[in-house]
Amino acid sequence: MALFKCKMCGGDLEIAEGVSIAECEYCGTKQTVPKSMDENLHNLFNRANTLRIKSEFDKAEKLYEKIIQADSTQSEAYWGLILCKYGIEYVDDPSTYKKIPTCHRASYDSIIADDDYKSALKNADMSQRAIYEEQAKEIDRIQKDILALAQKEETYDVFICYKETDANGQRTQDSVIANDIYYQLTNEGFKVFYAAITLEGKLGSAYEPIIFAALNSAKVMLAIGTKPEYYNAVWVKNEWSRFLNIIKKDRSKLLIPCYRDMDAYELPEEFSHLQAQDMAKIGFINDLVRGLKKVIKKDEPKQTVVKETVVKETVSAGAANTASLLKRAFMFLEDGDWESANEYCEKVLDIDPENAQAYLGKLMAELNVKKQDSLKDCTEPFENSNNYQKAIRFADDTLKSEVKSYIEYINTRNENVRLEAIYINAIDEMESATTKDEYYAIAEVFESISHYKDSALMAEKCINEANEADAKNAYLDAKHSIALYHEFGGTYHLEIAIEKLKKLGDYEDSPSLISKYEIALEEENKQAKIRAKRNKKIAIITTPIVCAIVAFIIVLNTVIIPNGKYNDAIALMGNGNYSMAILSFEALNGYRDSDNKIKECQTAILDIKYNEATILMDSGKYSDALIAFEALSDYRDSGNKIKECQTAILDIKYNKAIILMDSGNIVEAYETFVALNGYKNSVDKANSIYTKYKIEKLRDANIGDSFMFGKMEQDNVIDNGTEEIEWIVLDKKDDAVLVISKYCLEFFPYEATIGQKYDVTWKNSTARAWLNGDFYNDSFNSDEKSFIAATKISLENDYLFLLNVEETEKYFPTKSSRLAQYIFREQKSSYCTWALRSNGSYSSNPSDVSYTGEIRESGLNHEMNQGIRPALWIDLSK
Repeated sequence: MALFKCKMCGGDLEIAEGVSIAECEYCGTKQTVPKSMDENLHNLFNRANTLRIKSEFDKAEKLYEKIIQADSTQSEAYWGLILCKYGIEYVDDPSTYKKIPTCHRASYDSIIADDDYKSALKNADMSQRAIYEEQAKEIDRIQKDILALAQKEETYDVFICYKETDANGQRTQDSVIANDIYYQLTNEGFKVFYAAITLEGKLGSAYEPIIFAALNSAKVMLAIGTKPEYYNAVWVKNEWSRFLNIIKKDRSKLLIPCYRDMDAYELPEEFSHLQAQDMAKIGFINDLVRGLKKVIKKDEPKQTVVKETVVKETVSAGAANTASLLKRAFMFLEDGDWESANEYCEKVLDIDPENAQAYLGKLMAELNVKKQDSLKDCTEPFENSNNYQKAIRFADDTLKSEVKSYIEYINTRNENVRLEAIYINAIDEMESATTKDEYYAIAEVFESISHYKDSALMAEKCINEANEADAKNAYLDAKHSIALYHEFGGTYHLEIAIEKLKKLGDYEDSPSLISKYEIALEEENKQAKIRAKRNKKIAIITTPIVCAIVAFIIVLNTVIIPNGKYNDAIALMGNGNYSMAILSFEALNGYRDSDNKIKECQTAILDIKYNEATILMDSGKYSDALIAFEALSDYRDSGNKIKECQTAILDIKYNKAIILMDSGNIVEAYETFVALNGYKNSVDKANSIYTKYKIEKLRDANIGDSFMFGKMEQDNVIDNGTEEIEWIVLDKKDDAVLVISKYCLEFFPYEATIGQKYDVTWKNSTARAWLNGDFYNDSFNSDEKSFIAATKISLENDYLFLLNVEETEKYFPTKSSRLAQYIFREQKSSYCTWALRSNGSYSSNPSDVSYTGEIRESGLNHEMNQGIRPALWIDLSK
């Protein structure tokens, strides 16, 4: 097993070969891990990870780049670059105690559009890709929050970068110098960022937006240092290296290294192209102020514009109006009201014809997408859409990059699906290939997708198999001829076998077999000559002699012939004709050791069959080998060989299930894992994709079909755990399915949770509180909850709800179709009354369905028990 460090807490992870996802036993975080590699890359990953956890992002970044230079397919190395680029540190969430990311290197560049992020996705398997996307989404959200806060922060002229405390926690000389410079520059009218004062009283979590705003607004950074190691301190280097990256994009900014009590050559190598200042030099501060004024131009008068007052007010009012309209439009999108969303986007465009967000909203309405990020989940790319083209045309760089990244993601995903289908099919065909032409044809398929996974290696393997296919088949044919010779005797099959083996040269054990069976052939021919000679002598014997021989035969039949037959049987046995030898020995009826010889022949036949089964097994034909070994019963180690074949067959099925799961073929993957009956971790694998399996099956369900989803206690037996809840499909719209529980799952009064209990509505009902509280939290796991869509009812969002009168009449048109039992049968012998969310004719009584199937607006009294039959919408778009 390989030993890696957890990306979040630094704990040890023991990773088995081929595993790409792991869970840390120390912090409980599920995370991606590097692919199998040599020891050198293994050590580089651990060193880089350790440095990154210590926030030494620049050092870690260099190691990740070194890994990529050695192996450009390492998705974890690209992801490591992302974590360094955005300064991601994982800290404990005080409320959940889980590790959550914080960002120490915010950037205007979106992580979604980052080339390293795209490379990480490109080289990841399906499981890794899902985690990368989830974490990238969280990092992007944090970034946006930081940028939003940074916009509200003050701007600065000068940023002072220095080390505040030493290793003992004492104030450094650098901080004293920085403090003096801060006050002198402030007195000169400069707006100065100085951490000791600027961040005073701020929480650590609030530092990054302030630092980010200061780094991006400051014209000049002063890097203060009195020791080389202070310049390379983690957070000091974090600041000046970020500022250097900003300078690459904005040449008007300037970084000035200010050193003292050290040589200029001891400054970081990154400062070699900069003009440094010696703070020990007389007049340093005056020279610094004068230089800053030239760069920042504090004395330059500011231009004013008088004529734009009215225009600005108009634009401001218009902007406020479009912002409100856009907000409404995107709220309609979240609710799936595509028509209203499109209408409000048009209203925005009437005010601002070049509003990129409005065109984006129209695009989402056109594609029936609720959230912007879900555009990447569209089946096909949408670059030909007029709304897309307009959105790109008028968007700023950030939005343009984000929207374009969705197209690229879709194209990459679809291409990977296409390649995966070709890859899996080629793997299946390779397993069943036997001839040279078949292997060459499969090699061409792998070569056509040589950039995908290990296709290039698989193509090479097919070519090697093709080159050996003819020899292997010829070798097996020769072995078959040898088996026929042993079975039936004679020289015909033996001569064919020797001829075939000679054509194979040094293949396998051909030379030794040729030597062995040439001797056997020579012996066969010798015995044939002896028999012919004997027959010739008998033919020329005269009649008197025959008479004498006949007399002598009597003696032969009782004494000499049995011994001759015994010798003939021995000859058959020596030539490998064991079946004929058995018949000959049996005819001797126990003469000499015939019974023992019969057993020897039977053993020899079993050996031949055992060897044939072994050849089948070695050639990968495990099913045929399994049948052959089973026919041998317990002979030799056939029992162990049977287990080996069974294991090999299970391994093939298990690996196929993994490939199916990684390629998104959830239904077939789940059913394959289940069919493995607990082999390896197939049960865990099946359980992990069970929810997705159910959702995939639901896609093909028809109205009225049953659907198992969620769990609750239903049989009043606590010891056997909870039981799955059965639902009935009522309706299907786009990518959503409406289901209702087959049974009434609870039985309690439909009362008001607040106020007077007889003034009851759905909003304040006990049914709504229970369904969206205890029932929702206790009956569904996190995977299942992710598929439950929030449904707006009376301006409120509910995950679960009761049907109203109109819906009940629509989906249950007859009385008999409305009949429902309470799940605990022993408490209700027949059918029960079940509540609806519609108000009844009395404020205290909700409408309901009676135990005879009648829809009653008068309902039962609110104090009486009624069945609760929940309904919910399942979102299939995820």
